[in-house]
Amino acid sequence: MRAFLLLLLLFLYCNNNPWGEFPGRDVFYSAISDDPRTLDPARVSDTSSNLIASNLHDTPYEYHYLKRPLELVPAMATAMPEIGKRTLDGKTLGSFRFSIKRGLRYQDDVCFPDGRGREILIHDIIYNIQRAADPALDPFGLPLLMGKVLGFDEFMQKLEKASAEEKVLLHKEGLPGVRALDDYTLELLLTQDFPQIRFFFAATMGSPVPPECIAYYDGSSRDRPTFDRHPVASGPFYLKEWRANYRMILEKNPNYRTDDTYPQSGNPGDAENGFLSLAGHPLPMADSFHFQIIKAGSPIWRLFEQGYLDRAGIPVEVFNQVIYDQDLAGAYRERGIRLDREVGTATYWWYYNMEDPLFKNNPDLRRALSLAIDRREMIERFHNGRGLIAHSLLPPGLEGYEEDFRNPYSEFDLERAKELMAIAGYRDGIDPQSKQPLKITMTLVASAQGSSRYRFFIEQFRNVGVDLKIETLDWPTVLERKNKKTFQMIHGGWHADYPDPQNFFQLFYGPNVKSTYNENHYRSAAFDALYLQTRGMPSGKKRVALLREMKTILAQDAPVILLFHPLEYGLTHSWVNPIRPHPVNTNQLKFRAIDRSMRQEKTKEWNSLL
Repeated sequence: MRAFLLLLLLFLYCNNNPWGEFPGRDVFYSAISDDPRTLDPARVSDTSSNLIASNLHDTPYEYHYLKRPLELVPAMATAMPEIGKRTLDGKTLGSFRFSIKRGLRYQDDVCFPDGRGREILIHDIIYNIQRAADPALDPFGLPLLMGKVLGFDEFMQKLEKASAEEKVLLHKEGLPGVRALDDYTLELLLTQDFPQIRFFFAATMGSPVPPECIAYYDGSSRDRPTFDRHPVASGPFYLKEWRANYRMILEKNPNYRTDDTYPQSGNPGDAENGFLSLAGHPLPMADSFHFQIIKAGSPIWRLFEQGYLDRAGIPVEVFNQVIYDQDLAGAYRERGIRLDREVGTATYWWYYNMEDPLFKNNPDLRRALSLAIDRREMIERFHNGRGLIAHSLLPPGLEGYEEDFRNPYSEFDLERAKELMAIAGYRDGIDPQSKQPLKITMTLVASAQGSSRYRFFIEQFRNVGVDLKIETLDWPTVLERKNKKTFQMIHGGWHADYPDPQNFFQLFYGPNVKSTYNENHYRSAAFDALYLQTRGMPSGKKRVALLREMKTILAQDAPVILLFHPLEYGLTHSWVNPIRPHPVNTNQLKFRAIDRSMRQEKTKEWNSLL
């Protein structure tokens, strides 16, 4: 890493190309801030890992690249799933069935006989479903399947107690609710109505995995990497190189299915905006992706300005010179740089611990503190205006989000906040027991740049007389506090794993207090009843009406201080095809294309030696 930075600085001062010469093929250059945690599809749970892994592993379904609201379409699958009922041993179960296409193959790899990638079979998807039941893997898909697939929980308990040799036998034995009807057809038997199960098969965790390659890259040989560092690709790219803290290279997978093409339709206006200029083009379009691992924002921005990165975000330190009145500054528009904006399918908030005596039976206190927060100022001061004030858990793009829904406690109203403080028993913020300002502790992840934010938070609470203490800890400790629910207030938030309101509302479903989902011990019988009713309900007006009731209950109970939905900005050079940012950001690299002749011309012009 140090050698690369020295080389980079040398090139920056010389206005030369840090990659040497651009190759005579379509190579896309980008940067990431850190190495992925894992590329094992069963274990991918964080954004940076998914950015890479989702482009290596194909899935039965995917999100339409252009259409909004988000729409699932077949990828490996031959058609959309068949959903029905089946009777087994006198019990009526849900049936979820789909088939994958014949003739699909993995990348060539030495873990296969003769090094040639074999055909992908439905048994490989079943194997990865089984791996999602193994707690030792910390599998991301476990909560989506647990309690819903026949025999899954029992299988999980067996795996938890089994040795490595016993696990092999259990995988061969399988479980009754996950069945191969033939080499290409899967049927899941469900113990409850749960249409969200389809999203499992549009995420990296639902991709196929070859068991023989898991066994080959099991870590027992020093001469071989582990599978999470050397995944075997079924998707549009394979991992050619991974040098930790330096670089990752993805290369076009020659064994990738040939039926994948750029969409030929989208939303109204897409053709006029250039999004359909490559309609019908075979995917993937780029030959290779080079991801340089650079932790600091300034070198990334300098490389982008010179044209040596094809796409980049906007670092906070240069935001005001790049963006004027929430639009791209003229100097950058003149260079052909394009700005895209997307409201992330995410919501941020501060949790109250609903078991803490201070908050447990005092909704007026919770509401008062929420009213004391000036979210607009927070967004402007610390996020360059990139955020929408959150009035419910649900971000734009999800069913149940309503632009005109107003949470009365997401407003900034100090007078009302002070009135509620008095009703709550803390007039002017004074604790009647100690006769001193009420003391509250908020736990946050330590940040080198956090001091100004901490002062802002303290000032917001001080406006209603409360003495806020900020406790800063490292991320693993904060995560442990959340899981064990040993905090008074703590930062929280959620990025959609899949675009359904259930994915957010599960965080406040009472029985989930036993898991890591309901992190603040919130319980409401009325909310729980609506959650169960809407969880298995098809989309439509009736469901939206019930979702509104759930949002209203949470607004009145105020178990969290809702903050904002992030607004994400991205910049792309003119030689890259128009890009529509995707809220889920899964398997997006195959849609990228570049005009390498234009890039060569522009970078030569911008970086000519003086």
